[in-house]
Amino acid sequence: MAQFPSTQWSLIRRSGETPSQRHTAFGELALTYRRAILAFFRARLTAADAEDATQSFLAASYEHAWWARANAEVGSFRGFLLMLLHRHLGHVRAEKIDMSSDPAVIEAIADLAPAAEQQFDTRFALVLTTRAVDTLRSRYRERGRAELFDRFLPLLGAPPEHGELKQIAESMQIPANTLTIELKRLRTRLREQLRAELMDLCADESSFESEWTILQQVLGGS
Repeated sequence: MAQFPSTQWSLIRRSGETPSQRHTAFGELALTYRRAILAFFRARLTAADAEDATQSFLAASYEHAWWARANAEVGSFRGFLLMLLHRHLGHVRAEKIDMSSDPAVIEAIADLAPAAEQQFDTRFALVLTTRAVDTLRSRYRERGRAELFDRFLPLLGAPPEHGELKQIAESMQIPANTLTIELKRLRTRLREQLRAELMDLCADESSFESEWTILQQVLGGS
């Protein structure tokens, strides 16, 4: 099967290696995905408990190199991370009600209802979108077009209001038809970069297409 870029996967692998490599790699990963993890727990716990669960999850992930066990040949990192979160939620709830640490008990109380997954998927999609936007912003800045990018950014999620593009064109002294073409190009580039960000977390084309469908549904619903 075709293999996709491995920038993120290399970080995931390094999060389980030597202490120095683990510290650097895991620190970057945790910073990237913490909000998605917190959103998962907030859908099922109080705000304070969600913060505690997030901290204990990240601490355990680091200590036991959980994330490094993800397999780039099977499925996606999103799916693997979601599985770990469900398991940790079961442990958190078992501790709160002083129940057995039997895996079957933990699985039974982990609460697999969709709300927590939806919160996680929404934040995960925003993580990838932010990474894609930041990458494109850097590219536009390198070409001396940072102002154009910043003016277009609010228009990427919805069509411009009547006369809005004309006002931008006049203020930037650019022909309106040229601006329309530039906006279309930026939307295409954002879509391509978003796909690239997602490809970096999937094992193969089949896994990617499944994840891409989920991502589009989440962003469409947001």
